[in-house]
Amino acid sequence: MIAVLLLTLLLWMTDSLHGISPAWVGLTAACFCLLPRIGFISSDAFGSGVNFRTCLYVAAILGVTAVVVESNLGNTIARALLAVTPLHEDSPFLSFISLNAMTSVLNFVVTANGVPAMFTPMAQSFAEASGFSVLTVVMIQVFAYATPLLPYQASPIVVAMGLGNVPARDGLKLCLVVAVVSALVLLPLNYFWFKALGYL
Repeated sequence: MIAVLLLTLLLWMTDSLHGISPAWVGLTAACFCLLPRIGFISSDAFGSGVNFRTCLYVAAILGVTAVVVESNLGNTIARALLAVTPLHEDSPFLSFISLNAMTSVLNFVVTANGVPAMFTPMAQSFAEASGFSVLTVVMIQVFAYATPLLPYQASPIVVAMGLGNVPARDGLKLCLVVAVVSALVLLPLNYFWFKALGYL
């Protein structure tokens, strides 16, 4: 297992050299671990221990995200949000909060997997409207898509809940508590940190 992980990490770090997407590397490593006799799990354990409902759910979320991004629906939604989002060069704090709120709304539509694919191409437009640099706008999105309000917005949470047999209600409560604390405490700290670094 250590050898598989080291090889996977090596291929991830050198993807600019060999051109193989990190997603394909990860998928290949995962499939290798599940191969009969070669892998680390027996066919009986795989059949009885794997939650196929969770697997289908994650596949569906990724599929919907791909459809939204590739159909240009994501850009349409992002442009519509840009038209109603209060972004002003004179009010950096309002623009900062507005961009985070916009990313949170996008997170409801395409989940955390699709937010960067939708938000990043629009970064130049957001930067011009807010007066921020493109780098600042790109970095702002991370806080919002890394703080899901509902479990479905982050597929790793759904997988973890499935593996741990965590009830949906408990997962929802945890996400909401983390989101509220993050919005009230971490978001203002994030703003002042950006300001201290000179990004705002």
